Amino acid sequence: MNSSISSNNSIKRNLLIDQCRGLALILMAIFHFSYNLSLYGLVSFNSESGFFPIFRYLIVTLFFISVGYGLFAANHPSICWPAFWKRELKIVGGAGIISLVTWFMYPTSWVWFGVLHFIALASLLSLPLLRWPKAALVFGIATFILYNTTDWFNLQPLWEHLNEPLNLPKATQDLTRLVPWIGMIWIGIYVGYCRGFNLPHLKNPTLSKPLLFLSKHSLVFYLVHQGPLFILAWLIAQWV
Repeated sequence: MNSSISSNNSIKRNLLIDQCRGLALILMAIFHFSYNLSLYGLVSFNSESGFFPIFRYLIVTLFFISVGYGLFAANHPSICWPAFWKRELKIVGGAGIISLVTWFMYPTSWVWFGVLHFIALASLLSLPLLRWPKAALVFGIATFILYNTTDWFNLQPLWEHLNEPLNLPKATQDLTRLVPWIGMIWIGIYVGYCRGFNLPHLKNPTLSKPLLFLSKHSLVFYLVHQGPLFILAWLIAQWV
């Protein structure tokens, strides 16, 4: 999840992409905190319609574009296998922690394929497209078009086939669909190829430094942020 570039790489870190990743993490925390407050009836939270689904789409769009950019940047002009597998192991480990914790907290709706699970698998599946970033853009856009204009371009049959043998819960606290969201990572690969289109980054250090700090420690922040937010929501509920 960190877009650090090895010394053998020709693509430098893009501060704008790092800032977008940091911003996505802040928006994610706001999203989760709103959900936590809704558990105490303090806010109205609808994940199926209205503001919050759109808000989530914005968050994952920023986040997955940054993932695609970082994947291309860290593995261009050739894949740095030791760094790639080290990153994969960290993400898979984080995904395992999320699944385990949610299995204890929500045994009938634990997270079996959330954001981290998605990033680990999508990163692996996206490796062939690192050599063809323009094709990645075409495939990424096509993925979203087909998903939203057809009733067959999805992985629903696979889920139905695996649900019973794997004993997956019918509901889940978080689900990041491989299709269509892998398309956003492919679009991010093209953004990496274009060096972020040389768009200017935020230069105000007061605003930029916190975003860059969060971006650098994105995995740790993702894993630990909900605990303090749950406690804060509970404290607010006691005062109101």
